[in-house]
Amino acid sequence: MALLLAAVTAALWPEGAVARLAVFLSIAAATLLLASAAPRGGLRVLRDWLPVGVIITIFLLLQPIIEAGVPWRLDAALAGLDARYLASLVDAWRSAFGRPEPLTDAIYLAYFSYYLLPVTVAALAWRRGPEPFETTVFALLLAFYLTFLGYLILPASGPRLPLDEEVRELGGGRISDAVRAFLHFAETTTLDAFPSGHTTVAVIASVAAWRLLGRRAAAAIWAWAASIVFATVYINVHYAADVVAGLVLAGLVLLVCTPSNWRESSCPVSERARGGSRLPPDTPAGTSGRD
Repeated sequence: MALLLAAVTAALWPEGAVARLAVFLSIAAATLLLASAAPRGGLRVLRDWLPVGVIITIFLLLQPIIEAGVPWRLDAALAGLDARYLASLVDAWRSAFGRPEPLTDAIYLAYFSYYLLPVTVAALAWRRGPEPFETTVFALLLAFYLTFLGYLILPASGPRLPLDEEVRELGGGRISDAVRAFLHFAETTTLDAFPSGHTTVAVIASVAAWRLLGRRAAAAIWAWAASIVFATVYINVHYAADVVAGLVLAGLVLLVCTPSNWRESSCPVSERARGGSRLPPDTPAGTSGRD
């Protein structure tokens, strides 16, 4: 993905192209070096958890590339789909339970917790050993990267409101105000509505947790994921059509890495990407097999 973005940046030469090109090439080089290195000790930890920083960095750098590459926006079409086919659902969704202040605060926190969900599931997989970790992270990264491609090809800003209107129309208390202020300051990429990455990644993370923990133990992860998906429309960040597209994309990712594949550790991650990390045949069940 980093090499693809480097090529696109070089071709389009958006604002800040030199810095973006340097970052993408650095990410690609670091990924290749860590993938080819012997996975031991601190180097293994760095290799395993580098994707967290990579995903956040790439997301923050996308906006000028999208603006330089695609002059049109998908918002009118998405709003039209909502109005024609999903109007009653959207109205009920955005006014759910009368929008009491505690609920709105909780939903804003859920939306804010989006990146913590896949990291939590990856940490659960990491404790189980290299194979569960690699297959889980592959699926999560595939989900992230496919949504990023969606932003590059089909950009839309979503039904976002200016900050003053958001405060007035969406309500909430101090927690909502704090999250809103942070999002308006920190989210440098705003053409990120279609498909809903929050939906795709939340579903993939929940299925991964179900495979790792079982149905009962994964119930909390499913509830967490559901709150994140609910937040997308409730706080006017996504159209309902974005959520539908996110669910479809999650289904496509699961066709590549099905739950049974995750259990059998046969998700298509190359041995080079794994860095040769595979549990020995005699490793007892439930142990990590780590150094």
